[in-house]
Amino acid sequence: MEIQEKERVIKSTGYNQHAMIRDILDLHCGGKPIDLDITYSVGNFYGHFKVKDENGNVREFDIEQPKLKFDVDPQVEGVEKLDPWGDWPVEDNSQEVVMVDLPFVVGPRDCESMFNGKKGSNTIGKRFSSYYPRYEMFDSYEHHLRNAYRVLKDGGILIWKCQATVSGGVQLMTPYYSCRVAEDLGFYIKDEFVLLAKQRLISGKVKKQQHARKFHSYFYVFEKNNPKKDKTGYWIRDYRRGVDRTPKISDSVTEETDDKV
Repeated sequence: MEIQEKERVIKSTGYNQHAMIRDILDLHCGGKPIDLDITYSVGNFYGHFKVKDENGNVREFDIEQPKLKFDVDPQVEGVEKLDPWGDWPVEDNSQEVVMVDLPFVVGPRDCESMFNGKKGSNTIGKRFSSYYPRYEMFDSYEHHLRNAYRVLKDGGILIWKCQATVSGGVQLMTPYYSCRVAEDLGFYIKDEFVLLAKQRLISGKVKKQQHARKFHSYFYVFEKNNPKKDKTGYWIRDYRRGVDRTPKISDSVTEETDDKV
């Protein structure tokens, strides 16, 4: 059964990332396409899709190709190479909608399991690259959030996909770190979508489970510089910086109050 778009309620959770991206574009971008994707890979986010929801209803929609495509390791024609630590080769305040989906794996890029050709060996690292040591991931996330803020127009939208991970028995909550950095930069956290998974790859290296296996990731919607919509983010940022935002009583009001007393 085909579902009418006007009957739909956009939910914060779902199992299909294409439907989720389409919802974000419709709800927060006025249906506009993505202008820039700096983690394009092979372009799996884009194309024509037919998706069935949990009630058996079918949606058919398109996600247009972005105008600008970059990747640190271009896989297809038409994608420009990006310096992972350099400034994006994009003008300031020039983009309306930006997509970023950085790796979340921590591990040496030259370890044996990346090159041994064994099926199931370091699968995620081979497909999506990795960071090492772990602080490199946090530095990279901040670096690209700063660049996104720079190239977006005021009111522009950053669609930021991320997932928490565990490395060496340590829980790395990169989604919450991303939100904190985004607020510090001046982004308004406009929305949060949780992408659920029905199955995940399970590492054979883990002999004793210490943390819950992640069966979800996030699509955050960060809006650049919109103080009319929200001031909480700026208060949080200033609080962290030690700036007192408590309203002050002027000298004249103080004197008038004293007189009445």
